[in-house]
Amino acid sequence: MNLALLLKKPMWLYAAVSAMAVVLMAAVSAVWAPQLSQWEERLASRTWSLSNQDATERRVVVVDIDEKSTQALGPWPWPRERVASLLSGLDAYGVNLKVVDVLFDGAQSPEQDQKLASAFKSGAPTVIAQLFALSPDAQVKSGQLFGQFSGGQECSPASGLQLTPAFGFMAPHSLFAQSGASVGHITPIVDTDGSIRRVPAVVCYQGGAYPALAVAGLAAATGAKPTLRTNQAGLFNSSAPQTIEVGPLQLPVDAQGQLRVSYQMPRSGFASVSAVDVLQGKVPQSLLRGAWVLVGSTAFGGGDAVPTPQGGAVGGVEVHAQIMSAALDGRTPFVPAFAPLWPLATGLLALVVLVLTLRSSGPKAAWAVPMVALATGGLIFAVHAVLLLGSHMWLGWGQPVVFVALAASMLTAAEMLRVRAERERLFENLSSYLPEGAARRVAFEGPTAQVVAETRQATVMLVDLRNFSAYCEERAPEDAATVLHLFYTTLDRIVTEHGGVVEQMVGDGLTAVWNGSSPCQQHATKALQAAEVIWKEGVAQLPKVASRKTPPLDIGIGIETGPVMVGSFGPARRRVHTVMGEAVSVAARLEKLTSELGYPVLIGPRAQAESGMQDVHKLGDFLLAGMRTPRTVYALQIQVDPSHLHLVSGLDAGFASEASMIG
Repeated sequence: MNLALLLKKPMWLYAAVSAMAVVLMAAVSAVWAPQLSQWEERLASRTWSLSNQDATERRVVVVDIDEKSTQALGPWPWPRERVASLLSGLDAYGVNLKVVDVLFDGAQSPEQDQKLASAFKSGAPTVIAQLFALSPDAQVKSGQLFGQFSGGQECSPASGLQLTPAFGFMAPHSLFAQSGASVGHITPIVDTDGSIRRVPAVVCYQGGAYPALAVAGLAAATGAKPTLRTNQAGLFNSSAPQTIEVGPLQLPVDAQGQLRVSYQMPRSGFASVSAVDVLQGKVPQSLLRGAWVLVGSTAFGGGDAVPTPQGGAVGGVEVHAQIMSAALDGRTPFVPAFAPLWPLATGLLALVVLVLTLRSSGPKAAWAVPMVALATGGLIFAVHAVLLLGSHMWLGWGQPVVFVALAASMLTAAEMLRVRAERERLFENLSSYLPEGAARRVAFEGPTAQVVAETRQATVMLVDLRNFSAYCEERAPEDAATVLHLFYTTLDRIVTEHGGVVEQMVGDGLTAVWNGSSPCQQHATKALQAAEVIWKEGVAQLPKVASRKTPPLDIGIGIETGPVMVGSFGPARRRVHTVMGEAVSVAARLEKLTSELGYPVLIGPRAQAESGMQDVHKLGDFLLAGMRTPRTVYALQIQVDPSHLHLVSGLDAGFASEASMIG
């Protein structure tokens, strides 16, 4: 299918351009898949800022070993005896869970280690941290791993998950793990921009499955064992084959067993208290009683500051707090099973809307399509935000919006190309009926009821095919049309070759102007040169008619120079292109006079003065019909073909003989 055919059939053009946009977007998605995925993550992270900023969370409380605490009690890391006092103080407040985001690797003094181990055993359940190395280049092994899921089936292919593998670890001292405390890992997945958006719910190391700190904390708080449950099939269910269940709580994970962190709860919504205030008993009892407490350090030297989509570097303990809060409310984001259909559905919808807009907007498409594309992109983002914040379904919106912008740009460009091609075709067709300048104005400018013309000093030529009406009386219309077509074609070529423009073709006459619609230097001289060629070539092409009833076809030419108006006139719904001015009237009278004086080309005084040609013959002063002032008339000296003279003289002789016979 060629371009010309597409431009004539808008729907085919739109379909072809839409297919090109789909192919181009698919190619971009395939080539830059990792980069687009990260870009999608960053865009979707912006959606969390649309959540309720007044929401509060009091079930999960953060105890921060912050700068205030280190200034009051000494720099971090603290002696383990002081950490033990902090945990004992939390038990005194009546907390229900203690999750400590601190890695207690290695041994210190036996006395202090024993006090910390005792604090782990007493009071509310305690969960401590261990760290895995996810890079094959970091195979450090420190401490003793604890907290492995019993059964060991989670890391097998039969689970349906490809859990995150680890290659090294830093685990707590064996004394602490044996004290009865649960253990969870604090290993994040760091995106290319440094932010934490996912955490491995389970890490596999040498066939063992180890839960995240938040998962271990939920298990300790509920007393339930984390298990893998097979997801039910359904478009609106998780696309991953398994979900981690901790008692009544469900944690949807992706195919790699990773939890997507929900940042729907604003940072200000969490209650955060300073560790020194806990040790000094300054925290309100109601704030901590029955709460799940996460202990972490944001103080200088703590090394636990991580970037999050909520902006800036925050303590890693806040990430665990977000996971636990989302688990309690069932807000853990998941990718639904229909996610692969999401870009297809949005893309198809966008294409339909854009094409309908193109078809209905007409000349307004240049701004209507971008506006509709913008509204469609906004609608896609709105659906994404509603699904994420309301139903906790994670669907990227960046690539669908990019496709909408791409499709809108390509469709708009195609429509502009089509309209341009239509105007060019209209211009080409109009150029067959009007001079090029007039045709361009009609094709590319709106209608007007004003006079659209300009006055120029120009040379006007009127040419008449004499005796054509009599010729048509005895000829078929097809024969007459052939003669007239050849006459117009020849004259148009000659006028154009000599720098003129044919302004009008009416009946068996023609009006040509030099320096009118198109600039022309030495316009009078070129007009006279064209007149001589027209008479010689034009007459030679005319059919030879020698009949006593039909006079021979001949050509008469009148030329004059002067100011003329060239343009369009009349109401907006019906315009006419014409040439007006005294020079036009004089040239018309001279053309009529050629038959009376017997000269084929007559020239007005201004044209003769402007051209300065010497091959002219002064015929005298004549008062032209309809004029008040006599004008000097000149004849162009043309060498006449003898056959033409013979034809005319023979015809005249025949008329004379007939007349004498009648007499």
